[in-house]
Amino acid sequence: MSSSDTVLHPDEKTKAGPGVTKAKLMGYGAGAVLLGVGIALGLIRGDSMQRFLHSYLVAFTYFTSLAVGALFFVIIMHLMGAKWSVVMRRIAECITMAFPLLALLSLGIIVPILAGNDSLYIWTNEDFVKSSHLVHAKSGYLNPIFFSARILLYFAVWIFVSRYFYKTSVLQDETGDADLTRKMAKWSAPAMFAFAFSCAFFGFDLLMSIDPEWFSTMFGVVYFAGCCISIFSLMVLIPYALQRSGRLTHSITIEHYHDIGKLLFAFIFFWGYVAFSQFMLIWGANIPEETGYFWKRWFSHVDEMGNWGWFTLAMMALHFVIPFVLLMSRFGKRRIKILAGFAIYMLAVHYMDLYWQVMPALNNHGRAGLAEMSSIFGGFPMDIIVWAGMGLLFMGAVASALSKVTLIPIKDPGLKQSLKFENQ
Repeated sequence: MSSSDTVLHPDEKTKAGPGVTKAKLMGYGAGAVLLGVGIALGLIRGDSMQRFLHSYLVAFTYFTSLAVGALFFVIIMHLMGAKWSVVMRRIAECITMAFPLLALLSLGIIVPILAGNDSLYIWTNEDFVKSSHLVHAKSGYLNPIFFSARILLYFAVWIFVSRYFYKTSVLQDETGDADLTRKMAKWSAPAMFAFAFSCAFFGFDLLMSIDPEWFSTMFGVVYFAGCCISIFSLMVLIPYALQRSGRLTHSITIEHYHDIGKLLFAFIFFWGYVAFSQFMLIWGANIPEETGYFWKRWFSHVDEMGNWGWFTLAMMALHFVIPFVLLMSRFGKRRIKILAGFAIYMLAVHYMDLYWQVMPALNNHGRAGLAEMSSIFGGFPMDIIVWAGMGLLFMGAVASALSKVTLIPIKDPGLKQSLKFENQ
């Protein structure tokens, strides 16, 4: 009898069921079909795939944020030596196994840029670069070759780091070697440095550069905050779904959900703080190169709020005020159905946040007016199809990883403490 057998409840199920296998098959199959439909719709529009590429960027950065957030969860828990999260860590490790798929999907952005398509990033247009002194000065950094190399480098770092922690954790399931826990804690510090730089610059490159005349040193932190909100939401939903299928019903308790809820609340506050700080400093300084980004998302004309302005006000309420108030109490964090519903809500709002960051950049090419969003929201069905297709592929990758391992690290030295964890 192994040590894990003496710790776990005798009726505990720690292997994924047939539902995970079905999710894997459906994810890969239906995801590929929906993404193909999205590509077809993009070609039909006859706009050099401009709208499709913007939809693709929103979906791509969305699902990458889930994997990036999961990697942060794994690293920070090892770095802090946290015992309470041991029963939930394997799920985050499996989410990071989607990085190879996401690296492949990054070609949907890289290949058009290298092929000379300037529909997504206007800084790839030579005439625009020549006409803008500010962008021309950045051309050593913002150019197709270096941009593509950086994206591939970020994914190389994430794949290497995530596979190290995943494989070491799975190896411990086989050997029970406690030294592996100390080894992962040792390497978590340099891994955190690599994570911090790659996450921030990924946000700079993929999202901030869509408006190349604008810059903010805080933008990488804003993207990081979104990554954390999204993963703590997902870390409610996946365990809850597994428990509804009869898995981990004794190992993961309301005490663990409560702590995930506290982390979700903390990063909602953190997102509000950094997002407002970025806006306040830029708007107060009133430098034209910086305020243009927010002007595009607020006004249609001087002193006249445009439709994007109303969208911005809605985002303030939906992304910060409402969740801050509703998740503040202990009650909501200890009622799993309420917390799960709230997690779905935050994942939807996170998509809206990325949509707000990307879609106004359609105006960069002068094909969508500032005052009217009809031409922008006219492609919303394609946005959802592309998002759903990529989401199903992401689900397939995560389900594939979950189907290959035990759902908790059964021989982690901290498992016993995690199983007995209680909030004070």
